[in-house]
Amino acid sequence: MRRRAAYMRSIVARLMIVAMIVEAPCALLVVVTPRDAAAQRGSAKDSSHANPRWAAIREVFGQGEAEGKYFRVDLPRTDLHVRIGPDTLEPGLELTSYVGFIPAGTAPTGVMAMGEVVVREDEVSAALTEARKQGVSVTALHNHLVSESPHVMYMHVMAEGPSKAVATKMHAVFAATATPLEPQHEQDGQATNADWTVIDGILGKHSEAEGRTAEYEFPRHERLRVHGKPVESVGTLETASEVVFQRLGPGRVATAGELYLLTSEVEPVLRALDEHGLRPTALHTHMLDDGPPHYWVHWYATG
Repeated sequence: MRRRAAYMRSIVARLMIVAMIVEAPCALLVVVTPRDAAAQRGSAKDSSHANPRWAAIREVFGQGEAEGKYFRVDLPRTDLHVRIGPDTLEPGLELTSYVGFIPAGTAPTGVMAMGEVVVREDEVSAALTEARKQGVSVTALHNHLVSESPHVMYMHVMAEGPSKAVATKMHAVFAATATPLEPQHEQDGQATNADWTVIDGILGKHSEAEGRTAEYEFPRHERLRVHGKPVESVGTLETASEVVFQRLGPGRVATAGELYLLTSEVEPVLRALDEHGLRPTALHTHMLDDGPPHYWVHWYATG
């Protein structure tokens, strides 16, 4: 147990050093605790069934939850078996597609949707074609990881209109891939009693945990706009930095995630990641018109 805790402290300490490089006050120091996040989801979840905007999305996807003012559908790629070296990645570690919805426009059910489609390399063409057919904007197509097998890519999408129409379009794009679209239920033997106390003691309480993975969210403090609309810095829309850990076995964890950075923060953060053994795997944008302009830096490391 002591050895396992030492491994985790080592890798988290490296993340904290990187965090101190970021000039913005959010860094990796402001945490949405699961108590706060759960309270948001719980209170909103009860009323979302009666909200016609969100009810229409749930009707299309058969799932989804209100989180604060927004609504999100997660679609884990449980059909994929992705490995990096000897380690198999859980869906919660960079392998979950999603779409987040925010109220938009003057119509009672108007929304803007922002999503990420996790695709195998051989699914890219079909997904792009379906997005064009549905009138869904593709704002980015790139990798988040390196050296994984099979190779996966990430297609970022956006659409706006009545909630049912937008949800139907997004559903069609996901359906062009092998993404499981039915609600996922915990399988026998999947649950674990993972203890995240050591990491919580350094990063603050995790925002959510499932199976062998735990996620930590770190919102920014700037006023953000996407496609001309004000948005909050939240994990629901992937407009906050996120750090994910997965237990690999006795004494070992993997970490990946994305740091949501201003232009001036990119170079010092990349340097700090590299200097502290957290391998940067991607630098790019996810959106075409967010303001102020931000970049996403991804990394992967084990320890």
